[in-house]
Amino acid sequence: MSREEGWPRRATPTKCVLLSLLLFAACRSQNEPSTTPVVSPDTIVSSTPPFQTKEPDRYRATRTITIVTADGKTVVTKNSIARDGELRRDESERSSKRVAYLDVPEGRFVLLPEDKVYADLAYETDFSQGGDEEISPEGLLHGDATNTSYQKIATELIGGRNTNKYRIVVNSSTPGNVSLSETLIWIDETLNMPVRSETTSADGTKITMELSDVGTDVEREIFQIPDDYKKIAFSELRKLLIRAD
Repeated sequence: MSREEGWPRRATPTKCVLLSLLLFAACRSQNEPSTTPVVSPDTIVSSTPPFQTKEPDRYRATRTITIVTADGKTVVTKNSIARDGELRRDESERSSKRVAYLDVPEGRFVLLPEDKVYADLAYETDFSQGGDEEISPEGLLHGDATNTSYQKIATELIGGRNTNKYRIVVNSSTPGNVSLSETLIWIDETLNMPVRSETTSADGTKITMELSDVGTDVEREIFQIPDDYKKIAFSELRKLLIRAD
């Protein structure tokens, strides 16, 4: 899947657990699946994805990822994401500071809104964006598992949007080890992208991805660096983040 057809590719250490996927509707209560799902009369079970996903050319959303480990530890990350063609913005909180990443024709930049500074990321390859692992459909559609099955199980209303609900089961086997993980994923019928996913891995880890505040009205100003921001060296920006720890 190409970058244009899928989500942006970034470091995804959790994708082997979640298989993956955001992006990307209103409040949390609205995101809860309908209590009366309509079971599909024509259930599909296949070894290849019975659906296609594509990131909308123009949209905005808030992505929340909740990870509950087998020992009960909970980690929640939240990103505000937006796209308008080749323009992208991903904003989150890192080291107690808001950090925004811009991908624009002029280059790649990281901004610290509270400090009103920014740095060029053109030559920085070791700085992870946002610190949050993006749950990408790449892992879901092209996982490393030896046996993956996809089943369409229902249509449901999520946050007022029509979605198709699927179950993905991965049976991964290595010498002396067999593991099974299951993901439930809701694909928005209109946007053709996942708006919710729930994964339970073999070791008991549970990962939930939710998209809220989904919309197609995107202000182009958010992809611009404000005039009153000062450009600094990346090394200086890194120091500001370290001090906030």
